[in-house]
Amino acid sequence: MRFGLDYAAGRPGGAAVQAAGFDFVVRYLSDGGPTLPGKQLTPAEADDLRAHDISIVSNWETTATRMLDGYDAGIIDARAGLAQVLRCGGRSDRPIYFSADFDSTPQDQLAINAYLEGAATVLGSANIGIYGGFWSVSRALDAGVATWSWQTGAWSGTNVETRRNIHQTSRQVVVGGVLCDVNESETIDFGQWDFVQEEPDVTPEQDAVLRDIQIQLRGPGLSGWPQLGTDAEGRNHTLVDGVAAALQRIQELAAESADLRRQIGELRTEVSELEATTADLVEEIKRLDGPHWPWPFSLIEGPADFVGEQLARLESLLPGLPGSREAEKSAEGPEVWR
Repeated sequence: MRFGLDYAAGRPGGAAVQAAGFDFVVRYLSDGGPTLPGKQLTPAEADDLRAHDISIVSNWETTATRMLDGYDAGIIDARAGLAQVLRCGGRSDRPIYFSADFDSTPQDQLAINAYLEGAATVLGSANIGIYGGFWSVSRALDAGVATWSWQTGAWSGTNVETRRNIHQTSRQVVVGGVLCDVNESETIDFGQWDFVQEEPDVTPEQDAVLRDIQIQLRGPGLSGWPQLGTDAEGRNHTLVDGVAAALQRIQELAAESADLRRQIGELRTEVSELEATTADLVEEIKRLDGPHWPWPFSLIEGPADFVGEQLARLESLLPGLPGSREAEKSAEGPEVWR
């Protein structure tokens, strides 16, 4: 909500309006004549307001009941109003509010609607606004002859037109020596000249795709996916939560796998050592299972074998020793073939 002023008795100036804490004004495009010389917005005043960041909204009012003059009056006033807007540096694509500054009846509304229809032939129906009490404003909106509405507290009772863009309150203040009515904006765009409609960053199709992606990531109603489990507080995991939990479990399994590989390595070492010990035992068993002298001669089995081996070696070194197998063969003489 923004706070603004409307005034006809003088021109308080941009600095005074700004210092009083207001940031927009609704200004008259019509001449107030000798009784209200400060009523009409002038190019100099418009420049001063803009220099102090005060937004300007357009209104047309000559006499309180001017709209009862109907269709042709609407055309004449809309042409004059648009010309004054352009003289003051305004835009042709912004609305002008036309005043029904009296307590209108349903019968009066026929002429009011006709007046607004005449104005629309000049400005376009999208730029037609109405100022007045609850009933004047509501009936014009219902009839589709006005797009913008500025409701005054006068002739409204406790009724509030929820479609209104500006509310003229019953409060008044003196700013820069001028008595002013206090207004409140009800919408972001309430007809101010300096309003700029921001272009959407994405097309409707792109927005639909982004919304679908958001639902896929965060689940129906953005409340997570029941299929992915819950967190410590019982809330459903989103897809991101699920991926994070899966990665954590993979890391845990990797750590467990590394520990298992270490244990397997240790077991292999132990098995290898056991195999070597078993091989030694097998060899020992084979040795023990060979021919042995009976006890007690087995006590000298080892030394006797050693002595026999040494004697055989000595025989081989002394072939002519009497009694040896080599000497006996020599005594027999040369072998004769038969």
